[in-house]
Amino acid sequence: MDELKRVRSRTNDPAEADALLREADGRFAFSRDPGSDFTFDVKQDGDDELSIGLYRIGGRWESDGEFDQFSLSAVFSGDYAWEIDGDRDTSYGMPFLSRPGHDLFGHGHDLSIVNIYLSADRLREVARVVYADDAIVPEFSSPRPVSAEQGRWALQVAQVAAEYVQSGTIDNPMVRAGLFHTVALAVLECFPLSGERELRPATASGQAQVHRRAMRFVDDNLSLPITPADVAAAAGTSLFGLDAAFRARTGSSSGAYLRRARLSAAHADQQSGPAETDAVVAARWGFASADRFRRAYDAAYRPTRPAA
Repeated sequence: MDELKRVRSRTNDPAEADALLREADGRFAFSRDPGSDFTFDVKQDGDDELSIGLYRIGGRWESDGEFDQFSLSAVFSGDYAWEIDGDRDTSYGMPFLSRPGHDLFGHGHDLSIVNIYLSADRLREVARVVYADDAIVPEFSSPRPVSAEQGRWALQVAQVAAEYVQSGTIDNPMVRAGLFHTVALAVLECFPLSGERELRPATASGQAQVHRRAMRFVDDNLSLPITPADVAAAAGTSLFGLDAAFRARTGSSSGAYLRRARLSAAHADQQSGPAETDAVVAARWGFASADRFRRAYDAAYRPTRPAA
């Protein structure tokens, strides 16, 4: 992952708000006269592949523009109405997707919104691994989720991303890589892709080869910020094919195997080296927080003994 970049700012000037949105590769113009109560607060962390912006925009205002990246947006309080290519909606409780080259017009009031920005190039790379199609260029036919259920999944992903920024966990490259994988998969699966996506079932012998290649890659690269998409690419299959191979042999997904492998490495650290805090070990092995690491570690290596 690239070097982490941070933006922390607050302004009452619409022109300064426009400039701050350019930090997210956006070309936007807020209304020149949104009212004397206009405020714009931003907390944004990320890199050139993935960036999360937490915005609080006070007062009544309008904006118009576009992003150079894909942006998954989720509103958590206030009023906001958007329009993209003539498609209009209010967005409280249901995320929407802004796409490069598509103008976004919005007007809101006392808004709290999370934008997750994804590099178009990297999303294309993930799509080619996920669907095992080296020619696919992800294009979406609508900014709306394909269903309410999928929309709720994307909303949960946005909530987790916001928590990572607020807690500072986003600083960890391994956590950032895992979050990128989660967000990219949510975008690809929650919003309607143009064209057909064909999934080809693998033979049992083919799955065995995929599983062996994947295990070898994980063992050789466990300390690096690899994701299931990286494992799939190394094993020469799609993400669906990778998970099918792991489920056939382990009963769980490739992501679960990767988490268990890192937990095992953390356990080895605890057993062989000097005593370290849970926070230090969690950061080394890509757990989102010391608390999450502690719960997983206790479940695996400190089981509760039954009462006598």
